[in-house]
Amino acid sequence: MHSHSIKNLWDLPQLNIVTTEKVEQQIFIEVLPIEHKQPCPICNSCQKIRRGIGYTRKVRHLDAFGCQVYLKLPAIRLSCKDSTTSIVCDYSFVAPKKRYTKAFEAILPKQAIRSTITHTARVTETPASTVTRVVRAWKKVAVLQVQQACQQKALNCPNLVLGIDDFAIRKGHTYNTGLHDLRNGTFLDVIKGRTINELETYFHTQYSLCALKPRAIVMDLAKAYHTFAKSMYPEAIRIADRFHVNRYVTEALQTIRRSVQKDVAPFAKKDLKQHFRILGKRNDQLSVEERAVLERLLQYAPILRRVYEWKEMFIDWYDCSSSYRRAKKGYQCWLKKGEAINHPTVQNCLKTMYNWRDEICNYHQLRFTNAAVEGKNNLIKALQHRHFFTRNPEHYKESILLECNMEWIQYY
Repeated sequence: MHSHSIKNLWDLPQLNIVTTEKVEQQIFIEVLPIEHKQPCPICNSCQKIRRGIGYTRKVRHLDAFGCQVYLKLPAIRLSCKDSTTSIVCDYSFVAPKKRYTKAFEAILPKQAIRSTITHTARVTETPASTVTRVVRAWKKVAVLQVQQACQQKALNCPNLVLGIDDFAIRKGHTYNTGLHDLRNGTFLDVIKGRTINELETYFHTQYSLCALKPRAIVMDLAKAYHTFAKSMYPEAIRIADRFHVNRYVTEALQTIRRSVQKDVAPFAKKDLKQHFRILGKRNDQLSVEERAVLERLLQYAPILRRVYEWKEMFIDWYDCSSSYRRAKKGYQCWLKKGEAINHPTVQNCLKTMYNWRDEICNYHQLRFTNAAVEGKNNLIKALQHRHFFTRNPEHYKESILLECNMEWIQYY
């Protein structure tokens, strides 16, 4: 193989390869720089005198053929005639006094994203301290680029749709809020806390977020989020997330199922408890066997059948309403259907549906849900389990923004 082909293979265009030696699972490449002169860092003159090779640096390069590759770089001493300065030959592909090339350090963040430092160190056979240093330095730069790119994309979006939802740091105690761009599928920012005061305090310090002009905002039925959205983005349509709303109806059905279980025979009680998931499943997604089981379950109590049909009517309303005007009429019919079911659980559910009827019907103006947001929340949950949580809040926020915006990451 020709010399230039070997240099292209090892990705070393600035060097001449002298010798190549393989020792067990390691390859050692002795090289020399092609350029004999370098500009002086003080006077920028190229009038230099070589003073010999002081020592040889062993620098790790990209692995090849299942082996670790090391470069033997000569530390050539140079002296400038004009400024009488003595320096050591500098190589552009490796930083001074470093034992890893820039190309090798560039692969460490790719390995570490959605993984752990320990696993990355084991796979690359690199000290964990080195992986930590490289990855943390990369995160500080990459997170600024990613966040700026995502927020700029949101600013330029003509029909921006935001998604707001909280996620637990410690469930039942501490929460953060995620701000999502549903139109472009990006995670815009992590906000500490979920109360109105915490949200408003953070937003007033972030001018890029205040400058957003969303057409709609999708969120659950938490009053704090709706109050905040109304004050910050008064012109935006507030949409109640479909799956959060549907859960209220499904929970009403399951509550009635549990009350029915108390008054039926032991076999029926066991049957209802064993197949409770079939009741919550959409009717058009049931198999033939599940439909037979469903019919048997609904025969145990007339109230169970009525509430199940009411639940399916709500799903059909979401799927089949052709316009916003028809959706509002259909919603009123569905509410009247629920009022005819004389059961406390259904009546309690209807109170919520009456209070949020405008936000629920707004789904038919822009059919967006927080399904993508829940997917990002699962990524955050996996991140916290994988790292056993991160004590440093800056590293924690950086990891979330990078892992939830993988397609926007630019490596070295």
